[in-house]
Order: sequence, then C-alpha cells, then structure tokens
Amino acid sequence: MNKLVKFVCITSLGLCSICPCFAGFKEHFDLGQQYLSNFQYSGAITEFKSALRINYLDNSARLGLINSYLARATYYANTDHDYKKAGDDYRAALFYLTIYPNANQVKNSAQTIVLVSSNLNKCLNAIDFDTSAQNRYATAKQLRAEGNFASAGYEFNQALSDENFVKDSLQQTADILKVLGNDPKAVEYYKKAVAVAPNDIPLRLTYAQLLDKLGQEDASVDEYNYILSKTTDNKDVLYTLERIYKRKLEDSPNDGSITANLGAIMQKEGNYDEALRYYSKAEYLDPSNTNTRLNVGTLYQQKGDYKTAITAYDSILILNPNNVQANLYKAQSLASLGDKKGALELYKKVALLDPDNETVQADMISMVKDTMTIPQFIEYAKKNYSNNAGDILYDYALDLHKKEKLADAICLYNEVIKLDNDNSEAYVNLAIAQGQEKKYDQALATINTAKSKFSDNSQITATELSLKSQYMDEKLEIAGNYYNNKDYQNAINEYLKITPATADTMLGVASAYQNLNNTDKAIEYYKQALNLAPTNSDIAFYIASLYADKEDMENAKTFAQKSLALNKTNKQAQDLLKSISENIEAQNLDKAIALFDAGKYSESLSLINNILSNDSKNAYALYYRGMIYDAQKNYNSAINDYKKAISANPDLMIVNYLIGVDYDMLEQYKNAMSYYKAFTATYSEDDDYLKYAKTRIGELAPYVK
Repeated sequence: MNKLVKFVCITSLGLCSICPCFAGFKEHFDLGQQYLSNFQYSGAITEFKSALRINYLDNSARLGLINSYLARATYYANTDHDYKKAGDDYRAALFYLTIYPNANQVKNSAQTIVLVSSNLNKCLNAIDFDTSAQNRYATAKQLRAEGNFASAGYEFNQALSDENFVKDSLQQTADILKVLGNDPKAVEYYKKAVAVAPNDIPLRLTYAQLLDKLGQEDASVDEYNYILSKTTDNKDVLYTLERIYKRKLEDSPNDGSITANLGAIMQKEGNYDEALRYYSKAEYLDPSNTNTRLNVGTLYQQKGDYKTAITAYDSILILNPNNVQANLYKAQSLASLGDKKGALELYKKVALLDPDNETVQADMISMVKDTMTIPQFIEYAKKNYSNNAGDILYDYALDLHKKEKLADAICLYNEVIKLDNDNSEAYVNLAIAQGQEKKYDQALATINTAKSKFSDNSQITATELSLKSQYMDEKLEIAGNYYNNKDYQNAINEYLKITPATADTMLGVASAYQNLNNTDKAIEYYKQALNLAPTNSDIAFYIASLYADKEDMENAKTFAQKSLALNKTNKQAQDLLKSISENIEAQNLDKAIALFDAGKYSESLSLINNILSNDSKNAYALYYRGMIYDAQKNYNSAINDYKKAISANPDLMIVNYLIGVDYDMLEQYKNAMSYYKAFTATYSEDDDYLKYAKTRIGELAPYVK
C-alpha cells in the first residue's frame, strides 16, 4: 500500500526570452505555454520537447518542459497519490535540470534541484524503491524501453556509482541525449564512455560519427583511424575518411600530409592506382616524408610486386639505413621472393634495432621452422628465445594440431609442458591430440595428471568426459563389428574389456550369449544391464522372454510385470504376460487334475480355486471343481460350477449329463429329466453315458408328469 506523503510545491521557473530563429520552434513553444497555462501538462510536455529538439540551446523551452514535468508530478503525487508516475516526472525534471543543460544553467537552478530531489526521494520511499545501483540501472533500462527517455537518463546517471554499469550507463545517457537533440552533450557522454571502454569499436564508431556530424573533423578522424587500426576492412569508415580528407584537400590542396593520408585510405580500399596518384603528389609536396615512400612500398608488396616494393624501401634506406619499418618490409619482400638468407640477415638487423618487435620474431620463426625438423626447431627456439620458448612452441603446436599433424603436435605439447608445467591448456590439447590418435590410455593419463595439478578446471573436466566417451565409442565399435560378423565370443571378450561396465556393454554380452544359445548366461548379463539401467522396461522384457523359453513361468511372470511397471504401454510385455499367465494356469490345472485323479481332493481344490481367482470363467477349472464337489457329495455346489462351465464353454456337453445325475441324486427329478434330455439331444457318442441318460429319462417319466 502506498504511503501518504506531503510534497513541497515548487514555484515555476521563470521563462527567458526565446529565439524563434528555427522553423517551427515558436509554434511548438507557444502551444506548450498555452497547454501549461490550461493545466494540460502532457500536451505541454510534448510541445516543449518538440521545441527543444529544434533548438537544444533554448533555455526557455527547457524551463517550460521542466515546469510541465513538475506540475504533472505534483498532480500525480498530491491528487492521484500515484507515486510511481510522480517519481518518473521528477526524474525527468532532474534530467533537464542537471544533465541536459550546461554548467551555468545547473548552477542557476541549484535551489530547485534540491527541492525536486527531495520530492523524488519521498516518492521513492513511498513505493519502497530499491536504490541500489543494480536496481537503478534495471529501472533505467525499463524506462528507456517505455520511451521515458529523460527519466531513464536520470536513473542511468544514478547507476554510475557501480563500476559494473559505468560504461553502459554513460553510453545509454549519450544515446538518450542524441535522441533528444542535444548532440554536444551526447558527445561529452560518449567521450566518457570511450575512456572507460577504449576497445569498444561500435561505441567509438558512434562517437566518431557524432563528432563528424558536429563538424569536429580532427577529433572524428582520430577516432576513425583508431577504428581502422582494429578493423582494417571497415568500408563505411574508409569511405567516411575519404570524404573528410577530400574536403580537407579542397581547403588545402598543397597539404602533403592530407594528400598522403588520402592515398593511404585509397590503398586500404584497394584502389591502388588512385593511391599511387595521391602518393606521387604527396612526395612532390613533401619530399622529406619517408612515410609516403614506405606506403608506396607496402602498396606494391600488397600487389605482389616485391621487386618494386624493395626499390621503394631501398630509397628510404639509402638516407636512413636503420629505418626499422623499411628494413622489416624489405625482409618480408625478400622472403616472398625466396631469398631467405637475405631476409634472415635483415630480420636479425631489425631485431637489434627493435628488440621488442613482435612481427620480426613471428616472421623469423615462420621462416626458419619450415626448414627444420621438430627436434631442430625445439632446440632453435630454446636457444634463441629462452624467455618465451614455451609460447613459441605452443603456438607452433596449435598450428600443427589444426593441420592434423598430430604426432608433431604431441611432441611439441610435451616439450611445452616441460618448459611450462603450469600451462593447463597444453595438457588439455595434448590429451585431445592423443585421443585423436586413438591413444586413449595416454590421453586419459595426461588428463589425470592435469586434474591433479589444476583442480576444478572445467575445461579439463569437459575434456576428460569427451575422451572417455570417445574411448567407449571405439571399444563399442570393435565389439559391434565382431557381433555383426557373428563372431559372438570375440564380441563378448571385447564388451567385457570395456570399463566401467555400462548397460550397453552388458546388453551386448547378453545378446551375444543369447545368439550362442546360452540362455543362463544371457539372463545373467541382462540382469547386470538392468541393474545399470533400472528404469529400462525393454531389458526386463528380454529377461522375462528368456525365462519363458526355459518354461520358468514364475520368474518370467515376475520380470514381465516389472517391465510393465516401468512402461505401462509396452505392448510386447503385455502380450508376454498374458501368455505367461495362461501357461501358468494350464500348468496348475494339469497339476490339479493329477491330484484329483490321485484322490487328493483338498490339494486339487486349492489349486483350482487359485486358478479361478485369476480367471473366474475358466471352463475346465470350473468342470473339475464340480467333479471334486461331486466326490465330496456336495451336489448343489457341483451343479453351480457345472452350469458356469457349460456357459463358459458350450462344447462341454458332458456337463449336462453330470448336472442331470446330481439333480437325480437330490431327487429333483424334473430338473434331472431336463438335463438328461439336453444331454441326449447334443451328445453324439454311443457310450454308457448316453445309454444311462436315456434309461433314466424312461425311468423318471412317471415321476415328472
């Protein structure tokens, strides 16, 4: 629930005189004043913002906009008690008071800023606003997404207290200022953002483009050139610089530096003929500028005309034999022409002139490593680059690894580890290369060593898992090939070599034993597979099937039920369980009949009752239970079962005879006559049963009239 808060009213700021020198400005300004005087604050805000976009310097429009935000905020707070909306408007007012204007304007508004800040804090307290930098940044993002740019700009500035949000908050504020038409203020914020994140190329490009728009060409050129140093193929930057330098050249047609720069841009664009034209003019205007001559050399070097390039470099070296760049580029050109001896001498010279030159080192290494064996190169690197031999060998190992020269890469990785035992990446890449050579035992040994040295290294853990998976796949492939070729014993041997055992390997063993008709062994390994994959319904089904083949129906039933418990939709298990149940019933019925024949009526009855508990319509079970009841002279129970039996199976015609006999014993002659007749009408065998039934029909006739 919002808290009721008393707000201090803020006297409207006086409007200064306006400068109606921009098309449309006065119309928007006058309409804004009209809306404000009529208490139509939203309309006033829209019009003053439009006026300010047309002329960002006009203080009257700025103050009108501030007054409109303050008036609407006061209404939201005191009338609607909507402290969220009020807070947003106080934020916007503070943005135009503290961030949007120049320093003098801020100074002149100091008292107002204090009062507005106080009211904003009251609103934030009323809605329990989290004032952490993280939340203020998130709020700013939300406000910007909603189109509340000024409010967002204020909150972005509040998030500057946390270094995690400084760069983005500065950039976001700059973006907002640009959207609102205050490009000079936006430049200030982009400059601050660039200082925090100097390598953010998209940011620097936006900054450069705005500098260019504002006519700050020199500053924009510096930015564009920096961008080019990091992204040489940025066509938009190149074309922009071309435009700037051409305009500069119009103002100063005899400026050798501008002319040379324009040539360099043309060279980067790939327009070599135009570049040479500008370079030629630049040399004429400024003969002492060796950079122009150096660029001419690099241009011919890019074109593959190494001899002409060398001529250009020599023209520099005649005057300055120790020019590092000329010597370096000449060395590269000689190497390209195949003069490795001459190139190597120059590389050595450059190395003496500029010991920290990384290009020289890289070029020399690239040139000599192609002429040496791996052991020779290792000794060369250790002898000539003792301080960073490990890095040099590691880079070479990576290069060879990419080219799938695995044996050489492995040799180098091992040497790197000897030189730098703390290079975790060398261990990882060594293990990967060993795995690619299918030397999994070595690879896993390497990873185990790395694990002992670098605990909790996610890259090592991931590599270990990958290698184990590859190792498993290879072993499975070997075993699978034996299996597919029906060499089941060797397949079993290979599956059992794989450690740790998995459900897949145990399934392979079980299936192979099954194909060898070794049912007991197959069951043994299917059970091991099920232990490793206890939720696999299919494995339980396989075991049930094998037990069924062995006519071990009780175990078959147990595993068929387990299979269905794991997957109720397993149709194979459903069918198997039905078949097993029927088989068990048949076996039990045979036992019951044997017991009946032996006169063991109680034991027989127990088995039959169990059968009927699962299948109450089993006709033969009902028939034999009726026979047991007959033997026990329990004629009524016998009759009841006989009737159920013939209902379940009408082909059991003898049952009509037995019912007739039982009714006869109970002296229910009419019922007996009925069933005797039913028997004689359907029974086709001419035996004692038929003769007796016909005789009793004749004998009972007098009694049932």
